[in-house]
Parts: sequence; structure tokens; C-alpha cells
Amino acid sequence: MIIEEFWESYTSSEKDLFQRSCRRLLKQTFIVRDKDEESKKAYYFVSKKPEPFSAYFRYIGFDIVIDRENGVVMLRNCADVGENGKIQANRFQLKKAESVILCCLWTLYSDRMESGNLSRTFLISIMDLRFELEKYGIREQIDKSTMGNILALFSKFNLIDVNGRVGEEECLIRLYPSLQFALESEEFRKFTDMTYERMLEKSGETTNDEEDDDADE
Repeated sequence: MIIEEFWESYTSSEKDLFQRSCRRLLKQTFIVRDKDEESKKAYYFVSKKPEPFSAYFRYIGFDIVIDRENGVVMLRNCADVGENGKIQANRFQLKKAESVILCCLWTLYSDRMESGNLSRTFLISIMDLRFELEKYGIREQIDKSTMGNILALFSKFNLIDVNGRVGEEECLIRLYPSLQFALESEEFRKFTDMTYERMLEKSGETTNDEEDDDADE
């Protein structure tokens, strides 16, 4: 069926929900089922009948992917496929600090998944995030204002929610399962390897391999 045929079969309320769901995907990339009631309503509407959304977005080179296990609908560029054919969400260019914080959030979410927690969303503190940032050696470079702006960016894309004000003790970050699709595992590994090498260069240290080479000489 073409999009016009789907459209004619909708009731007026379904047309409104279709329009709002499309705008949400274009603006935020992800719809997360467990975020709130509006998101849940949009998620089930899309997931129960994804064909009209695929037909609509295909005109502009996009498509939707539904992860029913995690309760996530994502918008992706049809040309964007990760290594080994793995589907990825739509691309967005990040700055260095944004990339590092995303890696930290991705790691914290992954760690909690591996711990056996059955929940699909997790709460962490700002301190949890700052401890993770220490591994990249840039914790002191990201002040409260920068941190707030970056977290607001990720909230915009439905990767997280910030409960409270950044800098206050009671501030918590809610991690959504959409984080799993924001960064491919191989992409993450390459980024962490590159960051580690740069930290060594900056500190003037050498790796064990380099030390062995020097000893042989």
C-alpha cells in the first residue's frame, strides 16, 4: 500500500497521532515506550502497524526500526548500517566532550544490564558519571554548565532524562534503552582505544610494547 491508502484508512484521531509520532521521530530519533504515557501511546501505535511509517519515511531516505524487547522505535537513514550489517540510529555529529560523555553513559547502561537487572531504564547520579569520566582524564575539563548542556542534548534525543538540576546532590540521570543504539560496540572500542593512546601521549607515558622495543634497542 502507498501512504495515501494508509492515510485514508485512518480515523481523525489516528491521523493526529500519526503526524505527532512522525514529528517526534524526526526531531528526537527515538520513541521510548517506558518514558511516559504519551511515549507509550506513540510506541504502541507505531509498533502495531509500522508499514505506513516506513512508506512515509522512505520518500526521504529513512526508515523505522522497532526493538520490541527494549521498547524502542528508532528512525534511521537507510544508508546508515554499522559493521557486520548491524542497524544503527540516525547519525548526529558530536563534539569531543559530547562523545566522551555518551561513551560513559553507554558504559554505565551496559554495566547495569550485565548485572542482571531486569529493568530497562536505570537511574545514576552525576557522581557516577563523573567517576566514569575519570577514565578519560577530562573530568576537570567539563564544568557544571558544559555538563548541563550536553545532558540536555542527549535528553532531546530521548537517550536520557535528567531529574533535578545538574550540580545538586539529588540530581539523577535516567538512562533509556535507546542508548544501546546510539553507539555501536565496535565504534565504542575504537574510540576508547584512541582516547587511551592520546592520554598516554599527553602524560608522556609509553605502553608496555613501546618499553620492550626501547629495551631491545
